[in-house]
Amino acid sequence: MNATHQPRTGQDLLANMARIPLIIPGTLSERRDSRGKVNGWKLQRWHDGRNETRYVAAGLAERVRVGTEGYAQFMRLAQQYAEAKGQEALHALAAADHSKKKPMRQ
Repeated sequence: MNATHQPRTGQDLLANMARIPLIIPGTLSERRDSRGKVNGWKLQRWHDGRNETRYVAAGLAERVRVGTEGYAQFMRLAQQYAEAKGQEALHALAAADHSKKKPMRQ
């Protein structure tokens, strides 16, 4: 699937969500010392009403970055899925409402 193609059905979106290989919620940031020199990495996320910070080893930073990008992609697809299902529901409600109308008497 190329990057410009937008999935149209809920099933397409769910399939794309399932294909994301690594999902890690949060933001990966550089840790800096008092002089501004990078001395490591940290993963931050909001969890149970609090900001949670985990320190990440330099060797794992790229893998964690891939996971956070996977999470961002997952959330974009989830938003599209919610929109698609909402539109389906609205169309179904409109069709059901339209079919219940009685014909006008003449």
